[in-house]
Amino acid sequence: MFWIVSLLLMFVAVLFVVVPIIQHARQQQGADGSGQHHRDSANLMIFEERLAELDAELAAGALDANQHQSLKAELQRSLLTDIKTGETSADRLKQGHPASTLTSANWLQPSRLVPVVIIVLMLPLSYYLYGIWGFERDLQIADVFERSRDNQGSPEEIRDLIFELGAVIEEDRENGWAWYYLARHLVSLGQIDEAARAFERASALVENTRDRSVILGQYAQAAYISAGQQITPEVQAIIDQAQRLNPAEQSVLQLLGADAFINEDYQGALTYWQQLLGMSPGEEDRQFLNQMIAEAQARMEAAGVATEVIEGPRLEISLSLGPDLDLAPDTRVFLSARNLQETGPPLAAKALTVGDLPAVVTLSNADAVGPFNLSSADEVTVVATVSLSGSADVQSGDFQARSPTLSLADEGPVRLQMLIADPLP
Repeated sequence: MFWIVSLLLMFVAVLFVVVPIIQHARQQQGADGSGQHHRDSANLMIFEERLAELDAELAAGALDANQHQSLKAELQRSLLTDIKTGETSADRLKQGHPASTLTSANWLQPSRLVPVVIIVLMLPLSYYLYGIWGFERDLQIADVFERSRDNQGSPEEIRDLIFELGAVIEEDRENGWAWYYLARHLVSLGQIDEAARAFERASALVENTRDRSVILGQYAQAAYISAGQQITPEVQAIIDQAQRLNPAEQSVLQLLGADAFINEDYQGALTYWQQLLGMSPGEEDRQFLNQMIAEAQARMEAAGVATEVIEGPRLEISLSLGPDLDLAPDTRVFLSARNLQETGPPLAAKALTVGDLPAVVTLSNADAVGPFNLSSADEVTVVATVSLSGSADVQSGDFQARSPTLSLADEGPVRLQMLIADPLP
């Protein structure tokens, strides 16, 4: 399709050059025939006017008979010369010379020859330069990526895509998205160890913080399965990386919920799954989460543990930026509630952007990102950080606001206002 469209566009471009040249040539040929007739008529009129003037001068005595006769003969010779030249051109037109001699001469003029040569060279030269500077390979890669997004083909189709992605990687080993889609296809075929290595490579190459957090979340899942469904120090390090970029990364929450369920920490599993439900997943995922929540509650009831979900404390933060801050709308903002010791992951956290502010943000047990939530603490500190790097890791130059110590003992939501204005040293 690309080549067909490009040829059609090239044809239209050629018409823009050729049609005016042909029209001009036809007009010029027409002008040669009719122009000669007008020139002959003009010469005859001039001859008659000049002859009348000579006759008038003879009658007035300004010329004698010999002078009159000599001037009249000269005037007749001039008229015959002009008419003979015109007849020669007309004879050449009648004999077919315009299609050969005259027209060929016209086409050999630089003003016409140069556009014709450009037209002849334009097509091969354009495709040659496109092969050097064009994005044909990128279009092929985009097609592979588009087919990879579905990831629902047969094993044979998935293997074909793996070979195509392998060819892309052979040409460009720094293509993070090729590594990512390769990893997803390897997971589909059950090659988890190989997928984990591909996810690791992709996470190191993709720079966008949000995309990188998604890749790290899936990398953590693959590493978790490779480790025999154990959160080893290596798996925990991957989880920490993902949560520093996005505290509520869904793949990580899915992993933590599944691990809590396997280890019979049903309340912990409920916390993660309820948080996932609050993220408005698709209908199929929502049904699965509701089934798992019901299963966890049933096991808690069988063990004699209360199954009601405790709402727990709520923090309502009115968050805004200082009037002197001029930051890009997509700059990331991290809001977290921490215990006073500030050890381990936050008790609750959310990620926003500068474009979302000002806003009223609510933190609750549903926003837990680790094994502990707001209900596990009596006092907390709320920290709001504008991260210029896009990571939750605080760095010099980021802007931050920190609340005083807040007590969670009282019933009802805790409300506070926070203004982010001061840069970190």
